[in-house]
Amino acid sequence: MHQCLRVTEILEAIFYFVFNHKGRRFNSHLLPDLIPSPETQDRRSIFRLALTCRAFRDLALNILYSNLRNFWPLILSCRPSQFRHTPELFRPLVLASRIQILSQLCQDNTAYPSLRACAKQKSPLFPNLRSIAWRNCSLTCIPVFNLLLPTVEILSIDLSSSFRKAIIPALPTSAPRLKSLELKGSLFMTDKNPSEIESLFMSYPGGLTELSLTCHWHDVPSTVLNVIAPWPSLRFLTLKLGFESIPTTPLRIPKPFAALTHLHISSDDNLVLFISFLLTFRILNFDSSKTTTVNLKTIQFIAEGSSAANTWSQLLTSLTHTNAKLEHIILVEKSSYEHHPHASFDFRLLLAHQSLTRLNILVLSPSRTSSITLTDADIITLARTCPHLHILDLGLRNTPVSLHALNILVRRCRELRQVSLCVDARADALGDGENEDEVGLQPNARLTSLEVGKSPVAYVGPLRSSPELMESIPRFLHAMAPRLKSVTDGIRSHGIRENPWEVVSYALWMMVTDEEDD
Repeated sequence: MHQCLRVTEILEAIFYFVFNHKGRRFNSHLLPDLIPSPETQDRRSIFRLALTCRAFRDLALNILYSNLRNFWPLILSCRPSQFRHTPELFRPLVLASRIQILSQLCQDNTAYPSLRACAKQKSPLFPNLRSIAWRNCSLTCIPVFNLLLPTVEILSIDLSSSFRKAIIPALPTSAPRLKSLELKGSLFMTDKNPSEIESLFMSYPGGLTELSLTCHWHDVPSTVLNVIAPWPSLRFLTLKLGFESIPTTPLRIPKPFAALTHLHISSDDNLVLFISFLLTFRILNFDSSKTTTVNLKTIQFIAEGSSAANTWSQLLTSLTHTNAKLEHIILVEKSSYEHHPHASFDFRLLLAHQSLTRLNILVLSPSRTSSITLTDADIITLARTCPHLHILDLGLRNTPVSLHALNILVRRCRELRQVSLCVDARADALGDGENEDEVGLQPNARLTSLEVGKSPVAYVGPLRSSPELMESIPRFLHAMAPRLKSVTDGIRSHGIRENPWEVVSYALWMMVTDEEDD
């Protein structure tokens, strides 16, 4: 074994990379959870590493069981009979001190009596437990739940009416180390409930550092926002926004959300309500004569409604009036109805921002009533301005740009792995030789996803024998991104009729697999 693998810190970094490598595709239509889903963890590979050799065993098991999805590895005798016949050598020998995260816990009444019996009076059940995502709202689980709270710093819970009444009032004393809180459930924001939530937040005079309030049916009222806005250390905020979220009286807070770095909002309305929220709480500046300093790194807004193009222009312009070093801009409208006359807004408004060098996720996805005016020059400017871009998604609502411009973007942004925009693959789209923007640029080895929608493409002859679809375009894309195996267009042919981009994808797949076989 190499000497480097005998260094615990190096081995731990490798194992954590393997453990968290099973990531899901980025979805701009979802708000983030405080505690990542266990689905993103590669538990099988870590377990195999634990069986590889004695030097790997303890460290791999520590990482494997640092994040548990249920209690059965601890209470094997309480589980079904098939586990009782498992040889003792292969049973997961888990020490309580290994557990740091309990996530996605469902009802497990068979384990609760044993856990209560194991608990000592003056010591925590799991001394290193820091995060809980609790999804069991039954009253029978409350004694065990309270045993877990003393060491917890990050808590995510689903609230039913009875569970809420039993947990919320005592939470400040039962979880004295709490720094991050996520409240979910369809009942936590009823007409009688806001005062209960306000009382909870008022019991934290120094505030929390992370807060997520998401509910399918109820918006966060302005009274709750008035309580959390002065918190000096609140960096992460996720909430469901509605008309009741906007205060009707002037705000008397000197610096609301002063430390905020990550803002994630969903709404049943549109960008107009979002702009009203940003104005009221002075998060962004809409006055062109002033430039404000904010700490925002992430701004995400998911709307069910649709906005006019001039509203999009207003919001993008406001971003240029701040000197925030933004890393994630995600603005999505999910509505498919056309409530406004069709119009377009310029992408170049965003490029006027003072500092976009740290931007790595850019998603602008307007509804069907708006489109994005995009030129090859804009794409080249974006490539120069945002060299660390990971994801670019314009919702397939942009005016098509040439494959030549896409080539420059993909090669300049070496970390780019996912692109969604309309391209023009007709005559002269591939460019006419190398220019100064392409000199010395290497292929992008990370791009694996390219979505082009109904992008125009020109070809001669039948689909399967067209030189453009089978050779020119696939070779161009393969030279640009050697790991790209397909180009998706969102059109389902159901096996009846092929479309040009399916032929391009087939040729790309053949090129990549042939190289992998070699």
